[in-house]
Amino acid sequence: MTIKYFLCFILISVFANSYGNALHTQLIDDLTYLASNDLMGRKTATEGAVNTRIYLQNRLSEINLNVSEQTFTYKSGVFEQIQGINIVAKPAQSTPHPKIIITAHYDHLGKRGGKYYLGANDNATGVAALLYLASSLQNTEFPYEFIFVLTDAEENGLHGSKHFAQTLNPNNVLMNINLDMLGVKKHKARVYALASYSLKQKLKPVFLALKNTQITIKPAYSSKQMNRLIKSQNIDWHRASDHYSFARNNIPYVYFGMGHDPHHHTTKDTAEHIDLPKYINTVLTIEQFIKQLAQAPADDLNAET
Repeated sequence: MTIKYFLCFILISVFANSYGNALHTQLIDDLTYLASNDLMGRKTATEGAVNTRIYLQNRLSEINLNVSEQTFTYKSGVFEQIQGINIVAKPAQSTPHPKIIITAHYDHLGKRGGKYYLGANDNATGVAALLYLASSLQNTEFPYEFIFVLTDAEENGLHGSKHFAQTLNPNNVLMNINLDMLGVKKHKARVYALASYSLKQKLKPVFLALKNTQITIKPAYSSKQMNRLIKSQNIDWHRASDHYSFARNNIPYVYFGMGHDPHHHTTKDTAEHIDLPKYINTVLTIEQFIKQLAQAPADDLNAET
């Protein structure tokens, strides 16, 4: 670990410990390690990806989930086949409850031009948040069963989520909750929630019930509305991350993200550029959203995409 990252680690630890919660400290520890040079940018089918999976599988096993690998291949160019590996974590005992699939992609860009692209926001923030939720949600009874999926090869074309979504029976899945780029902007304490339009009426009371949160959730139900909220260029947010793979399989989704990040896909996407108190509060707000879903009957949430 370089001096720069050592100092960054100390700063992060101070922030986390100020919240006085072991889970919050672990959240920041996960974020820091996932965005470190040790994992070499987490590019699919590299040593960095292997080391990332070892870390993630160990962390999920600590949470007493059944952890497995799901291997898939995809084309790269005309002739090359690349292997990717998703990580799937399920409860030790399955239930008949409808499933909520929580996803975050763990891959990033790796090394380019002699420099590592560490992907702190894209998507160490989402992966660390998933690990936090996998632990914290075990302490509450839900009318749903949560399945946690860390997808590979998102950067290359959503390949991991496409493969996983195709293995599902849409009738057994309530929704996908996708976490991608949760490092909110320093001057705006908000996170955006792009949801399938079919969920609009059902999710309104869920969003309205979120109170006393340090982060504001701004819901959107179309790419056009999302672009208006973010004041961004004409980005197709519906297809921008792994939630699109679920939509293609008739599974509704809620995608949490910050919108446009000026450090996206640059060497400046490091842990130093994450506003840590806001990041922690963002994850806590998403946790509240999920817990609030428990107040909405499953029949009310079931809908066609």
